Amino acid sequence: MVFRIQGSCIEEEKKALLEIKTSLIHSYDFSVDPLASWVDDGSNIGGECCDWERVNCNTATGHVTNLSLSEMAWIRKMGSYDCKRNWPLNVSVFLHFKELTSLDLSNNCVDDGIVKTGLGRLSSLKKLETLNLSRNLITNVTFRSLGALTSLRVLNLGVNKLDGYFPALALENLEILDLNFNKMQGFEQVSLLKKLKVLNVGLNRFNESSITSLSALPMLKSLDLSNNWLSGRSFPAEELAHLTNMEEVDLRWNRLNDAPSIQECTRLSRLKKLKTSE
Repeated sequence: MVFRIQGSCIEEEKKALLEIKTSLIHSYDFSVDPLASWVDDGSNIGGECCDWERVNCNTATGHVTNLSLSEMAWIRKMGSYDCKRNWPLNVSVFLHFKELTSLDLSNNCVDDGIVKTGLGRLSSLKKLETLNLSRNLITNVTFRSLGALTSLRVLNLGVNKLDGYFPALALENLEILDLNFNKMQGFEQVSLLKKLKVLNVGLNRFNESSITSLSALPMLKSLDLSNNWLSGRSFPAEELAHLTNMEEVDLRWNRLNDAPSIQECTRLSRLKKLKTSE
């Protein structure tokens, strides 16, 4: 019989974590070990990956459930961030974490190379609900590949290099989508995300013609359309009035001062916040 201490680290997952660290160390010249606790020294302390920084496990099974790998490959420069160079991360390594529910890879100089290393195959991680890829260098190539991850409920792609039109994605369980600070403009296909509750498309090129697509999102509660240069004269606020579950709308930093229909939003019975100017 084989016994395992409750909550102890899974050997396969420990090896995968060390592979991630090796990839990072080999890609950058760090003066300080960025993952100092990730050491397999053969002891119960050093070898217990559930106790490592940025790693959370299920205390009963020992499986890794949460990996927070944000800001591993960026350097702070004059109060902002700068890429040393792209992190050639092989995302297929995450396939070893069968119980993974949340993965944060934000601020990591990750580009579309992750598509070639098996991004679509992460669809086999049926419990993966949260994915944060914000503040990276990815484009629509990566965005389209994420359509295979149908278990996702939260997806953050803010501050990347997305542009053009929103792709048709079968993310049937998605509830929160953050696309702020990109250059996307056509959002008609967002109407496919029927369970969407929170949508952030601030600082894009969202146009008035895309507003109609939002009216097909019956669960939407929070909408950020700030900083999109929307025009008051052609802004179809009456379309937003169909969103009966809406609680918060952010329309700041647009050109809506002369919008004759902006008061339509006040008809929303559950509306708690309506931001129209600064």
